[in-house]
Amino acid sequence: MELMKIISSGLKSQKLPTIFEEIADFLGAKDVGEALSRYLRLQILKNTVGEKWLRDVFSVFENPDLLVSLPKPKALPYHPKHITEIFFATLQKTVESSAYLGEEIGSECISEMLSEGLSSALESNYNASLQTILNVWRGSLPPDLSVAQALGQRVDLVETKYATSILAPTSALPYTILEALVQGAYNRLTQLYNNLDTQIASYLTTKSDYVTSYLQAYLEHINAIMAYLIFDVTAFTERLENYVNQAVNVIMERLIARYDDLNAVKARHDIGLVSDEDYELMLEEIYADVNSLNDSFNQLKNEVNQLISDYTSKLSSIAEDITNLVINLLTDLEMKLVELINKDVNAINALTIISDTKSKIKEIYERIRAYRQCGFDYS
Repeated sequence: MELMKIISSGLKSQKLPTIFEEIADFLGAKDVGEALSRYLRLQILKNTVGEKWLRDVFSVFENPDLLVSLPKPKALPYHPKHITEIFFATLQKTVESSAYLGEEIGSECISEMLSEGLSSALESNYNASLQTILNVWRGSLPPDLSVAQALGQRVDLVETKYATSILAPTSALPYTILEALVQGAYNRLTQLYNNLDTQIASYLTTKSDYVTSYLQAYLEHINAIMAYLIFDVTAFTERLENYVNQAVNVIMERLIARYDDLNAVKARHDIGLVSDEDYELMLEEIYADVNSLNDSFNQLKNEVNQLISDYTSKLSSIAEDITNLVINLLTDLEMKLVELINKDVNAINALTIISDTKSKIKEIYERIRAYRQCGFDYS
């Protein structure tokens, strides 16, 4: 009872002991009367409207059709009108709580609870829905330099005005954008020409292997012909030698026979068995045969010389034909190879992608500079 008297006296005089002032400060109230008033209002709120009043705050987030029935968008959890209705429903609860608990506590009760307790949920649905809706119609995040470099890698395939519209809002200086474009284009050309170099090297290797194998086969064929010719020369020499030996042996046999006849005739003449007249006739006959054999031998020499001459001439003609054929073949192969290589080189030199890329990058750069210089009229 004494404590109640002290409190009652303090309330009337609005002077409290120090301990109560500290408690009041701790509770955030100017005086105990204000603290008690807040407590009583909270109890009234709880006992009159109950916890359902608070649950209604969550129900509108979970089921916005309680506020207004609208067809749910296919890609979003809320209709834009749902979002506005939820906003006003939340404000209404804030105002109601302020009416019961005071403006400070009422606003903190709802707003602070939503900002802290529902921050994660709002971030993934309510705020995300709002962000998605705005981004669909007004998404304005500018590109960065990686876009410029990526575009440079296909700048030869991109229309100039399109590239300018993509790169103009890039948050970088024009020459920084230019460097990114050049780097991307360099990567593109490096890849392109590396592939061309690899392809041409493979093509030249294939051609070289083909030409080498063809030439190797042809040289083997020529070597076979030369071996056959050498064999034929040997065979010809053997045939000619046999022929000469046989002919000379026949002539020598006939000469030896006539020599024996000469000795026999001379012996018979010496002993008087053959008269001088017959002896002269026999000598003339033997002489005629010897001259005939001499003519045959000379004819044999001429025939052999002619055979050798004809064969040598034919052999020289064949060797010359083979030499000319090999030289012409090597010349033709070299010319064809040089022609093919020149075609590849001319095809590479005829590529306009380097000059086209330079011109397009320069044009894009000048367009971006023009954008940056034009500015806006804020009058």
